[in-house]
Amino acid sequence: MAGELTIVGMGLIGASFALAARQHFSRVSVLDPDDGHVAYALAGSIADTRVTEVPATAEAVLLACPSDHIAGWVVALADHPGTVFDTGSVKGAIIDEVEASLGAVPRNFVPSHPIAGLERSGPEAGSADLFLDRTVILTPVTATDPARTERVRSWWEATGAVVERMEPGLHDAIYARTSHLPHLIAFAYLLGIADADLAHTGGGFRDFSRIGGSDPDMWTAVFGRNRAALLDALDTFEMHLDEFRRALESDDLDRCRVLIADARTRRERLG
Repeated sequence: MAGELTIVGMGLIGASFALAARQHFSRVSVLDPDDGHVAYALAGSIADTRVTEVPATAEAVLLACPSDHIAGWVVALADHPGTVFDTGSVKGAIIDEVEASLGAVPRNFVPSHPIAGLERSGPEAGSADLFLDRTVILTPVTATDPARTERVRSWWEATGAVVERMEPGLHDAIYARTSHLPHLIAFAYLLGIADADLAHTGGGFRDFSRIGGSDPDMWTAVFGRNRAALLDALDTFEMHLDEFRRALESDDLDRCRVLIADARTRRERLG
C-alpha cells in the first residue's frame, strides 16, 4: 500500500480517482476552496480529511484542478518530496509555463491526462469505475524522474486504466482534434438552437449536444491553453464544412453522398 494521497481539486476527476484508488493509499486528504465539495467528499468517505496546504508527508499529489491552475501548483510543489501528477487535458502549455517559471520541469512532476469524463461535474458525479478500461496518457519530459513516472503509471493502472506514453506536442494536437474541437462545435451549435426548437428534438440532438452541458470554466481554460492546436483543428473542420456548403449550393448531392460515406467509414473504424 502506498502512503498518503493529497488531491487538489475535488471535482469529478479528483473524486473518481479517490474512489478508484483509495484502497491503495493509507490516507486521502483533499484541498479545495469549495466547502460544499469538501463536505460531500468527507461525508461520502471519498476523502479522510481536509487540508489547507499540501502536507509534507504526502507521497502522491494529484492536481485535479482546472488546467489554468496546474502550472502554479507544480511550481509551488517543485521541492516537495512526493510525486506530483495532474489531470489536465493540455500538456504543452502547462510544461511551458513551468519551464518559464523555474527554468526546467521539476523531477517530481509527471504530466498525465485521463481520457475520461462526463458532462456533469462535481464530486457527486464521481465514480470508482470512471477510469475502467479508459486510456490515461503520460507525457513525461527529459527532466522527469523515470521512477516517478512508473509510480504514476502504477497508480493509474490501479484504477483500471490503460496507460500510454506520448510526446506533449503530439498529445495536444491529437486531443485538439478528438476532444477539444468536438466540445467547441457542440457549444457553437447550441448557440443557434431556439427555445422553441427544444420541443422537437430526438436522439440525434441529444447524442450530439450532450457534451454541450460541460463545465464552462474548465473548457475556457482548455481552449486557451491549447489555442494553437485547436485553431489548426478548427481550420481543418471549416475546410470540410465548406465542402458540404459548396456541394449544397451547387445541388451536388452525389458529392454530399461521397462525403457522408467517407465520414461513416471513419466512424465505423471505432468498432
